[in-house]
Amino acid sequence: MATNDYDRVRLGIEAMTAYVSGNDLMAKYMAERRRSDGNLEQVADGATALCALLLRQTSRMTGKSEQEILQEIARGLNRTEQRDQ
Repeated sequence: MATNDYDRVRLGIEAMTAYVSGNDLMAKYMAERRRSDGNLEQVADGATALCALLLRQTSRMTGKSEQEILQEIARGLNRTEQRDQ
């Protein structure tokens, strides 16, 4: 069980590493987590903690607020979806 921010972020890094490594590795990772933990709530919590940390770091590096960064991401996703349709 992830009990502190370090453990939560570490779990998020583990999950995202499996995700960017490809579908097969991610499927195996999720199946193993499901077998060992019985659920995937900790994985979701870890991914959320990692995203929050990256958002804070990006905010510091760019000088933009976290809200501005989230709005830019949302606008970018919207443009990508419209272009793909």
